[in-house]
Amino acid sequence: MSGTSGGLEVRLGHRVHPGLTLDVSFRLGSEPGILFGPSGAGKSTVLRLIAGLSRPDRGFVGLNGSVLFDSAAGVRVQLRDRRIGLIFQDDLLFPHLDVGRNVRYGLKSWGRRAADDRLATIAGLCEIGHLLGRRVATLSGGERQRVGLARALAPRPRLLLCDEPVSALDLDARQALIDRIKAVQRAESIPILYVTHSPAEAVALGSRMFLLSGGQIVAEGPPLDVLASRTSAESTGWNSIRNVFRATVEGQDPSGHSTTLGIVDGPSLVVPALDRPPGSLVTLAVGADEIVLSRGPIGVISARNLIEGTVDRVAPHGPEAEVVVRTGGVTWVVGVVPGAVDSLGLIAGVEVRMIIKARSCRVLPDGPT
Repeated sequence: MSGTSGGLEVRLGHRVHPGLTLDVSFRLGSEPGILFGPSGAGKSTVLRLIAGLSRPDRGFVGLNGSVLFDSAAGVRVQLRDRRIGLIFQDDLLFPHLDVGRNVRYGLKSWGRRAADDRLATIAGLCEIGHLLGRRVATLSGGERQRVGLARALAPRPRLLLCDEPVSALDLDARQALIDRIKAVQRAESIPILYVTHSPAEAVALGSRMFLLSGGQIVAEGPPLDVLASRTSAESTGWNSIRNVFRATVEGQDPSGHSTTLGIVDGPSLVVPALDRPPGSLVTLAVGADEIVLSRGPIGVISARNLIEGTVDRVAPHGPEAEVVVRTGGVTWVVGVVPGAVDSLGLIAGVEVRMIIKARSCRVLPDGPT
């Protein structure tokens, strides 16, 4: 029988349909992990296989030192015994029970005092204390999902699986639920595996991303690094979106035509006007092919953004090349034709300027894309 250490260990093979066979392998510690990829990649199926809702064709699932599934050893722990919390797009609350009894559902085997204490703790953590006496039918979408989160957490699961839980919510409710999930992870020290195809959700929540494409994990690492990688561009179809950053709204132009964003650990950029208040966090993407590099003096130009940086390295890629530029704590990828590398003398350590039009700066949506 295979062994496993702390956290989640997954090695699974499963035929989803004639056009897709999963062959995935990854580990997740006590951190929020993102299972990311285009629609139809098999993300939700992976969650079902881990949870025990579906049976894999072969492989292994281990959690915190115990084996949940091992096809070679004939081990298959039932769903009810895996101690895994689940939240989905549909909250699946019991309509005939009030909020308090919905959350208590997983505490039936607990003593009365222990269940009361746990309910109070979880209600505070998920900010639903004022809802405990309410009927489910009277709740908003965001309130229902927070109750669903509380019910999943109540019996102290060893892992929380989230399958696009904010997809049906409006912008404010999405951010509120993501904030609650982050607070839960910190307070409960529980591994979370969160399925999404929204870059903004991935960056806002995750500390590690697993990119699923063609039935396999093709890249993993910090979400911003994975989103900015060539592998991500090829796997998701985001051609040329190679620079993805978290940024803060710094202010609005009095004319109402533009907004200034401050990239976290990086420079400020002028982008087309956003309807966001100062201090709001957004996810910003800039195409690698939409940045112009220059050396030497620059006259008056129409582009709103002129950013100084230093070449970190140059990487040829077939008919083009990628120049990695560092500005403060931020790394950019710039696509150029090979001739430009020679004519500009682009080598590591050279100072350059990046010219970026405001309309080349795309703020990614905070929900499914």
